[in-house]
Amino acid sequence: MAPVSQLAIAYPFLTVLWLAAAMATSPGYEFPGTILFLMIAPSFVMGMGVVVGLPVRLNRRLSRWWLGNWPIYIVIAAAGAGLMIAGFNTPERQIGVVDGMPYDVTTRHTGLVLSGCFVLTFLAVNAGRRPPRQDR
Repeated sequence: MAPVSQLAIAYPFLTVLWLAAAMATSPGYEFPGTILFLMIAPSFVMGMGVVVGLPVRLNRRLSRWWLGNWPIYIVIAAAGAGLMIAGFNTPERQIGVVDGMPYDVTTRHTGLVLSGCFVLTFLAVNAGRRPPRQDR
């Protein structure tokens, strides 16, 4: 499982990442809802990232391959960044009602941006260094 210190270091960065994603993809946001989202969403998504990464951590052979495999980390980071860039460059029309006020706006593509955020969150909570080799 991911070390608690790694999660504590990742939390502030992921909070800013999810804030930027929420602000960029939401047609109408309110300040209290955004604060509530920022308290719950990063913790929930980090927990989901840890759960999804459990097979990587618990399988000994897979864990040995995963930990410290920097080329894979770079590929995953590039995929997450690519999803976010594609999401920010793809417009999405949203129509609805917020607080009784109708809106018809064009925003960033929510699915791509949030998928990129989740990929980067998965990497932040599951990446690690290879443990030092112990001679027997």
